[in-house]
Amino acid sequence: MQFTDQEINAINKVVTSFAPNTELAVAKFVEGECQYYGTRCGVRGAEPVENHCSVFEIGSLTKLMTSSVLAQMVSEGKLTLDEAINSQLDIPIRDNRSISYGALATHTSGLPRLPPGLLWQALFKRKHNPYEAYLRDDLLHHLAHTITLGSQNKVNYSNLGAGLLGYVLSELEGRNYAQLLQNRLFKPLNMRHSFTNWRDVAGELVIGIGKNGEPTNNWDLGVLQGAGAVLSCVKDLAQYAKVQFAQAEPWVTLQQQILVEKRLEKVALGWFVLGSKEQGDLLYFHDGGTGGYSSVMLLDMDSQSGYIILSNISGLHKLKGQKVTKLGFELMRSLKGF
Repeated sequence: MQFTDQEINAINKVVTSFAPNTELAVAKFVEGECQYYGTRCGVRGAEPVENHCSVFEIGSLTKLMTSSVLAQMVSEGKLTLDEAINSQLDIPIRDNRSISYGALATHTSGLPRLPPGLLWQALFKRKHNPYEAYLRDDLLHHLAHTITLGSQNKVNYSNLGAGLLGYVLSELEGRNYAQLLQNRLFKPLNMRHSFTNWRDVAGELVIGIGKNGEPTNNWDLGVLQGAGAVLSCVKDLAQYAKVQFAQAEPWVTLQQQILVEKRLEKVALGWFVLGSKEQGDLLYFHDGGTGGYSSVMLLDMDSQSGYIILSNISGLHKLKGQKVTKLGFELMRSLKGF
């Protein structure tokens, strides 16, 4: 149950390949029991650090929580997955197209990965905080006039779609996104170190580190908070994972249901699912990255095992940005013996 020397060596190898003050916070599950390990890159290499309550941006792991809220509201009879979001918008979607709640959560809405012009903002004008100025009016204008929906028969990963889902769920509930998560997830699951705005963080906020080793700005997600606004710690995310493992709530069972399956590609509500049920090796997966952080969550629901890794490694590294995700899979392969 404790972290093995092999696991610790793999974790320390990653943290020391980055700039000083890089941190990794890791939660490990075996049969539902959780242990934590933290490490920081110091002047003499990897140094153990107790950081399971330290707060990091979790990036696109936020999408899991947005989908959890959707699953809760469906389970309560407030909407259905096939229901169109159009009634929650003040404008018609361009070409009179419709988008369902379920399509947004499974990346089958036909929406592009990013809103129009956001890549330009990210590369040049607002590269330190690219989503900050993307607000409600921009979203509605683009949906009505600019965006042409693509095919709704294939998976096309969309930050825009996940952010739109968070927006319409908030509108339906009559709360902002922060209130939505506080009332539906953070408070019920005792996630006391989880936030949707870095300015509200109580406790230690780990400083993000850019791809050149410099401290970075924290990101503001504008109207697209549902795509990546959450800041949290591995202890809180372990609480979320334990609810997923228990499968005691109807919304959890719904969220884990595979809704899209095309060849090897399987998608549940927010989750990407790897492996096969027949072989008993299903793995629920998501990762995330922002300008100063990267993260991954890998869970085997049947054996109640897996890993959550948070870091202040920039998700924008061209060559190294996927090291946290690769580490998660390396640890999982070792744990499962394959």
